[in-house]
Amino acid sequence: MEGEVRSGRPRWLAGLVCAVVALSLGCARQAWRRDDVMTWEGCCKGADACLALLQEVHGPDSGERWLPPEQQCAAWKLGREGEDVVPRLIPLLRHGERRVRGGAALALASMEEKARQAVPALLEAYEREPGGMALHALSSLDDARAAPAMVRHLMESPTSTLEHLGPRLVPVLLDVLENPESNWEALVRVRYVLARSASMLTENFVPRLRTLLARELAEPTLRRPPGMSCPAAPAPSCEAIFDGCTPRAAYVASVLAAYERQGAKAEPEVLQGLQRADVRLTPVALQALVAFNSPAAVPEVLQQLAVLECRARALASLASLGPVARPVATGPLLRLLATGEEGWERARAAETLGRVGDPVALNALRQAVYAPHSEVQAAAVRALGSSTFRAHREELEPLFHQVLTTHASPVARSHARWALQALSGDEVQPASPSEPPSVLPGRGPDWQMCQSPTSIHLHWDKPKAPSREGPCAHVPGADFASVLEAMGEACLVGRDSGEFGGTLEVHEAGRVTVLEEPHANPLLAVRVHGTLVVVEGLAHLFGGDGRLVRVEASEGRWRATPWVELPGAPLAHALDEAGNLVVGTTNQRLDEVFCDRAGVSAPAHVLRVTMDGRLTPVEPDGRP
Repeated sequence: MEGEVRSGRPRWLAGLVCAVVALSLGCARQAWRRDDVMTWEGCCKGADACLALLQEVHGPDSGERWLPPEQQCAAWKLGREGEDVVPRLIPLLRHGERRVRGGAALALASMEEKARQAVPALLEAYEREPGGMALHALSSLDDARAAPAMVRHLMESPTSTLEHLGPRLVPVLLDVLENPESNWEALVRVRYVLARSASMLTENFVPRLRTLLARELAEPTLRRPPGMSCPAAPAPSCEAIFDGCTPRAAYVASVLAAYERQGAKAEPEVLQGLQRADVRLTPVALQALVAFNSPAAVPEVLQQLAVLECRARALASLASLGPVARPVATGPLLRLLATGEEGWERARAAETLGRVGDPVALNALRQAVYAPHSEVQAAAVRALGSSTFRAHREELEPLFHQVLTTHASPVARSHARWALQALSGDEVQPASPSEPPSVLPGRGPDWQMCQSPTSIHLHWDKPKAPSREGPCAHVPGADFASVLEAMGEACLVGRDSGEFGGTLEVHEAGRVTVLEEPHANPLLAVRVHGTLVVVEGLAHLFGGDGRLVRVEASEGRWRATPWVELPGAPLAHALDEAGNLVVGTTNQRLDEVFCDRAGVSAPAHVLRVTMDGRLTPVEPDGRP
């Protein structure tokens, strides 16, 4: 049964730190409090008061990149002042306190065109402190004068700022990608930033990238970063690996993949890259073809499906290809659904069959609704409720009603409820008594609210001061990582940008392995019975998604296994006495929770996850 999800410690160790709510749904609150940056309107009035507040600091500097509320609020208010305040902000860029320097740069960034006279001072500040906030201001001003300094300090600059460069500055990153003298570390960073920025880049970038890829592929021997050698062929992998053996063409193909449908114009060049049969270029080129929704990817992906170490990647690719993989993928997926050794394999096969949408799979999916494994059951219901089977609604609707009222799995019931809502267009209430409502927590000390113009999404507590020792010490942009977990000599790095997606990578000395990109929302990592599990989730305006991903190494190669799907966005987690993971999830609109508009009940679940991937509901007293 569903239970109560508590946000306070120690019961469920609630992990939600930031819920980003659409501007149109933001809560209206008035009074200024130091610990609440959303009440900026009342923090200071007039330039003099706001400049004073900007220089007000409390306690020692923690080193956290996010500025304290005093500086954030004052910068926000000063950004709405006239140009006459700029000369008063410029000297503060040399202030002895880092938080004040950052606040001054943030204020200048908020002023945009009005702060043009501050560009020389901002450039000096950037040269002195490349990791500070000066580049953020230069990015907002989008001044080409910053380009040479950006190239010099590329590896020291905040990754989050580089992702938001304007049209005058972002071509500098493409220059780095084109430069044959760029080292592999610079190429790794530029690849990541350009891939994350694809939706904001101009259409001119695709032709330029195509030309660059064609140039690299025209070489008889694929060029690799300077100073790096690969005397022996590296071990093959199904994941994208960027190291000294990775040809420059792979970095270009990876950026093109981020353009997805628009990048499909480069399909001929990417196919040529696939035909080069380079062990580092092949997985990148194949993932680009999947992103392009190219039928040419299907045979290669089906070959991956037959290899156990590549199966998770292949299932994700086939799910992305969807109807493009029909009908050739249907048979292999049905065999995996029937004979897969692990529950996650059968469950992901069912889910992928739903994406492919071949009616031949309907009977097998209906039978899987009552398969022995709870995860397979839920995946089958979700597959049958997908839009690809909408033409069969009349025969499926009675099944969804049956699942909603009688099925033992709360996840299957949740998927059935959403399927019925999609079919009817009306809200479907949880069935009673098999799915009683449970109460969500209100705001508390573990909750904090932030704003974004897009939608609600979840973040886990980010490290305030990344360790200066161990494998995570030198990860670029570590202070903005949602997951930063040491794994022996490697570091697992997760970055989440809500509906803009995210990445999950493994950083090692001289190598970066990309496990998930771009459709990932990693929130936190937790060790369950010795296995590292990443909790992922996204809360939309009208519901949420969540899943658990296992991260493992096999013969020196890393892989991410999509282990368990969750019935909504994860809110809280804990380990029970037996070491099993307990997760609280919800499909509640979070703006209602934070803005005190939630009803007396909301669809929430508390579930225990066993190591074989089975979900069992937990009573409020902790009993299964």
